[in-house]
This record gives sequence, structure tokens and C-alpha cells, in this order.
Amino acid sequence: MRSGAAIMHNPIHPTGPLPTRSTAIARIAWSAEQVRRGLPAFTRTTDPAWFESMDEGWSLVCQFHASPREQGSPSVAQVSFLEPNAPHERLVRGATLNLFERSTRQLATVTIIE
Repeated sequence: MRSGAAIMHNPIHPTGPLPTRSTAIARIAWSAEQVRRGLPAFTRTTDPAWFESMDEGWSLVCQFHASPREQGSPSVAQVSFLEPNAPHERLVRGATLNLFERSTRQLATVTIIE
């Protein structure tokens, strides 16, 4: 090996690059119970989310420019999957996910808008 040459090591994918993470803009419609109890005051959260089947769940990171409490329902957030191997390519306009609400144990509806 030449002096100064670097070896790139990827412990998850030792033979290739990391998958590309994508972000999307989403509208989150909170459950009626969450609205009744009060919307969250945080501006970032990571919670379980599912597409149509609850057999395929992923940790969804939601970054709000203003808290849901300030925005109301629906709220707008930048969203991405936490895991590098999640199906990032599915975060496209019109895709819908169910997001677990911690305080109510109900589901919010996440719709990708951009």
C-alpha cells in the first residue's frame, strides 16, 4: 500500500458504500386523542412508523421547524429513517405511514408531500 493511502471501512456493508439516506417533507395528522390532550412541544422526535403492514416498522426521525403544539394538526416536518438500511426510496410524494404516538399509544398519519 502506498504511503498516505486510506482504507475506507464500512462495518455494516464491508464490500460497499453506505446506502443513501433521503429526507422528505411530510404532513403529520395527529390522532383526535393527541389533539385533545395537547400536541407535542418538541421539535425533534424518533418514533416507530409503518407503511401499510405493521410487519415492516422503521424508526422515523421527524424534525419540525416549529413544534406541533405551535403548528397545530396537521404539522409539517422533515422526515427520514434512522436506519441506513431502511427503505429510504419509499419516502416519495403520496406515500403514507402510520406513526406511533407515545402519549396516546395511537397512530398519527404521515403523508409525504415533497
